Amino acid sequence: MATYDVISSPDPNPNVPHDPNWPRVVKISVEAEEGHLLQGKGHGLGGSFYSFDEFSVSERADLFDGWDANWLVEALSAQAALAAIDEAAFVETLQQHVRVRTEER
Repeated sequence: MATYDVISSPDPNPNVPHDPNWPRVVKISVEAEEGHLLQGKGHGLGGSFYSFDEFSVSERADLFDGWDANWLVEALSAQAALAAIDEAAFVETLQQHVRVRTEER
């Protein structure tokens, strides 16, 4: 079982039960060396799972558009490879910008 740091966008339509665009969720596990990118809710929910070796922020730039996520893109892009992320420093960066939620998976 690995721990994931979960960062999510606001949901501009909280009363809409099915939406293919919002909210947007990024789950990152340094321990498992993988990231989950999810978008939407209800029947509109979709997403992708990536190992640190195959994840590229630039390939999924659309996921980060429309919400205050520039700091997250910078934090994820700062490393040559996500496997080089220092977990303590990354969590500290997260805590400066959002309330970090963790989940076990």
